[in-house]
Amino acid sequence: MSEQRAEIISSTMTLEQCHDSILQCLMQGTAGHYRIGLLYNHIVANRLAVNRGYRTTREYFRRHVRVLSQSTLTMYGAVAQSFHLPVAEKYGMAPLGALLEYLRLAHVWLWQIDTHEPGPTPIELPRRGGLKLAKPFADCTATDLRDAIQARRAWPGHGPLEPEEEPVQHYLQTLQRHFADNARCPPKIDVQVHSRRIHLRIRHLRVWELARLTAALGPTLKPAELPVGATPSPTGLKAQPGAVATS
Repeated sequence: MSEQRAEIISSTMTLEQCHDSILQCLMQGTAGHYRIGLLYNHIVANRLAVNRGYRTTREYFRRHVRVLSQSTLTMYGAVAQSFHLPVAEKYGMAPLGALLEYLRLAHVWLWQIDTHEPGPTPIELPRRGGLKLAKPFADCTATDLRDAIQARRAWPGHGPLEPEEEPVQHYLQTLQRHFADNARCPPKIDVQVHSRRIHLRIRHLRVWELARLTAALGPTLKPAELPVGATPSPTGLKAQPGAVATS
């Protein structure tokens, strides 16, 4: 199905024409599902079912299009209203529907993200102990999106930690506890995932608090191995295996 056919719905389409078109689109992949969303929005916006004697549009679909659930129809409609067909074909209808639900729960307006390329949109994934990982939407699996949505409904999450996240949780808790006890305005410390690598991010750290950072992480760091003839630096520390770089 061409992009033009998928994204254009005639304003004169009747309820019967929309019904026949929806049935034809069921087996046409993502482009067909996208068009179903457009047709559903057309029926709702123009009250085609209500004007034919049905109490609601939901009632009409429950009687005549039983193959699609109401939640699926609503999701298709939301995706078709928010994104263009190329985006839907790139990421899929279900992931984009999950993204919209996450944005709603996170109180993020659609205009705050790039609807032409939502891939970089950060998704906060919950981990045990209050740890949160921010991961680009493009790198999220269906499980990631489901966990992020569930966490937004009932934060914090209690899922098991991934093996590579164990040291990150230790560093995060150590720094948060240290600065909470020793700073009136502690820096913002969180975890980000970029290019499938985990980064411990420290923001708004004052220059005079660098010593506190070294003191907090001191037990988990060791002096860096220096080349022969190099002069040791008082701050030359090297992270032990498993540590992550701070940014």
